[in-house]
Amino acid sequence: MSIALRIYYDFSSPFCYAGRAVVARLRETWPLVVEWLPFEIIDYLPPKGANPQNPAFVRRGERQRALRLAEQYGLTMHLRERLLNTNLALCAVEQVRATTEGDADAVDRLHGALFDAYYRDQRDIADLGVVLDVSREQSLDAGMEAALSDGRHRVKVARSRAEAHANGVVSVPTWLAGGYAVVGVPELAAFERLLETARAAGG
Repeated sequence: MSIALRIYYDFSSPFCYAGRAVVARLRETWPLVVEWLPFEIIDYLPPKGANPQNPAFVRRGERQRALRLAEQYGLTMHLRERLLNTNLALCAVEQVRATTEGDADAVDRLHGALFDAYYRDQRDIADLGVVLDVSREQSLDAGMEAALSDGRHRVKVARSRAEAHANGVVSVPTWLAGGYAVVGVPELAAFERLLETARAAGG
């Protein structure tokens, strides 16, 4: 029996990038149906992002933890201190969800490609041209430029964040399965326990 795993994410979080590697590892032994849900951490940034306004945004401990996860899961992860405006990239994923009738594989493909573009390839996914290029590379650019230009998915992205807050989600990644949750990227055993508990509860 498949287990539904819902994950709130934002492209600005390197821990969400590591989370994709965790999902790949879990899928080796678990029949997962994964849904990535947008959670824009900072929804008031200018389009090109901003430099951190206080040191709390650049936590060296978290930086080192993210790099350790990258090493653990074999990821190339370039970290930057500039705060990323992720709205365009989040809306691009929602455009694919809308135009493919929720095809999870298509959504996952663009989701992964945008994460790789930012953290591995050091491309600026706050830039419309970059997001369109990444979409074309995945053959998922149908109607993309018009959708991102007119902002038709911004309300959906904002609603997803509001619904998450209403359900007690305050950070990313947050993993939900069977009415239970894991926050962040702890050891793999924590995810195994989450999925075991979800399976016992009927998925």
